[in-house]
Amino acid sequence: MELLKIIAIFFIGYYAIKYLFRLLMPFALRKMGERLMRKAQQSAYQTQQGAGGYQQHGNPYDQFKQTNNQRKGEVHVDFIPQEEAKNRKGTQTAGEFVDFEEIK
Repeated sequence: MELLKIIAIFFIGYYAIKYLFRLLMPFALRKMGERLMRKAQQSAYQTQQGAGGYQQHGNPYDQFKQTNNQRKGEVHVDFIPQEEAKNRKGTQTAGEFVDFEEIK
């Protein structure tokens, strides 16, 4: 009899917690989202104030552009391959081969 009582309490507690989560989670997630939005707006406002108190208009991706300090006609190489990669020829650069038998 005690075992049935323990199992019943377990199931009642499980479904009660499940029901409470279903009721309270949307409220908690909404509050958390509002808090994150408020924090993001405050940091954006502080960034604007730190930039002289005015809003910056234009392309937001300008900060990622690289400055081009080269003169016309100059060549700039970003990547130079290793020497061992240049010396490989034929099957060495083709990858791995797998032997197979043809089944008829």
